[in-house]
Amino acid sequence: MITSVRNPQVALARRLHRASVRQRDGLILLEGPRLVLEAAQAGILQTVLVADYPKPDAKRAADAAAEAGALVLTAAPHVLAAAADSASRQAIVAIGKRPQVAALDGVPLILVIDGVQDPGNVGTLVRSGAAAGATLVVRTPGSADPFGPKALRAGVGAHFRVPIRDAATPADLQPLSNDVAFYVAAADAERDYHGIDWTGPCGLAVGAETRGVSDAWRAACRGTVKVPMLRSVESLNAGAAAAVILFEAARQRAAIPQS
Repeated sequence: MITSVRNPQVALARRLHRASVRQRDGLILLEGPRLVLEAAQAGILQTVLVADYPKPDAKRAADAAAEAGALVLTAAPHVLAAAADSASRQAIVAIGKRPQVAALDGVPLILVIDGVQDPGNVGTLVRSGAAAGATLVVRTPGSADPFGPKALRAGVGAHFRVPIRDAATPADLQPLSNDVAFYVAAADAERDYHGIDWTGPCGLAVGAETRGVSDAWRAACRGTVKVPMLRSVESLNAGAAAAVILFEAARQRAAIPQS
């Protein structure tokens, strides 16, 4: 059992709290049984730290990690607390390779996360995008790291199911973006989201609630769309608005007869 926070694997886990280290090493930190199990199934785990006599869900995740070839080590509670990024007590923490999801088939549906700085919101957006059938999630440099521990927890495994790329401007996505009709989600938009044809190659750009989408992405979009509000509610947050719009795109696409 590991009892020292100076253990090399524990020290590495703590360094992975920093985005610069994650980017440099191509590694991520995963916390909790569900995420570790998802990562084991994705085949990206390297090292797992698990409590001695863990609860059944943590034991299942640790067993799956061992079967997938990861190094599984037991660790004392204070060691797990030091390795984890979250304040809540974790029974299992893991180090894995950054997932590289292959390009998805189908008509492009691209979600652009532009300048969203809260990692929980970024993770929620990735989760909504994956659930609604997005073929790509784009993160701009001004947004939180989608592979940070908090974003991964909020994504609940979605990061293993949809490609995620960085792009500072729409030009960085060419030629992929050439035929894509992008729209900006905005509270003061000209058109309601359900009035857009989302069945062709399209994309949705979502920005921070205070600043909105950057000029570069707004210039590349065909217009702005909104979710109509009842009563006097000002607007939905970025994650909720994106989910509503993306699932309208999913609804429209599901209604197309399959050849």
